[in-house]
Amino acid sequence: MITLARQIGETAHCSLLQRKARRHGLADLTSIIRLAVARGARHYASVYPPAESDPGAEAISHEELVALLLLGAQPFEPFALRCAAQIISRCDLHRLSLIARRERVSRPLAHIARAGVAHDSGQAARWLQLLQLLGSPPPVPSGRLPHWSRFVSHSGTTRLGIPHTDWLHARP
Repeated sequence: MITLARQIGETAHCSLLQRKARRHGLADLTSIIRLAVARGARHYASVYPPAESDPGAEAISHEELVALLLLGAQPFEPFALRCAAQIISRCDLHRLSLIARRERVSRPLAHIARAGVAHDSGQAARWLQLLQLLGSPPPVPSGRLPHWSRFVSHSGTTRLGIPHTDWLHARP
């Protein structure tokens, strides 16, 4: 099994957040992804059905959920990064950046944010703010994490001949 940390050339650390998640019934990455789908990353419900129970945002906040999806010790699963990209729309960016530093997920989070700056025209300023809060960590080598096109929905070309792309945000 290749971990996310190994995929991006880092060392995974022992996460207290991961222990907390296990206490709340989130024993593996699949259960964490299913929770993300239940909390709005519905684009992936056909692959990962929503979790039947949610410990609640008081137990595992949206910010913590994003960090759990991006933990280096997790198996490398592109769906986890794609779900994280959607759940970020529900997060307090300051709190997310603090948790990201503590859990050592700043690099994959910044990868998503850089894609957001370039391709989420409606929220580019928010993504830029997140990058600034993260301190702009070094980029992940090209090809190691999902391409920006995996964080969006391509609806084809409009009548004007312009391709239409929408960033995938968490839905209620």
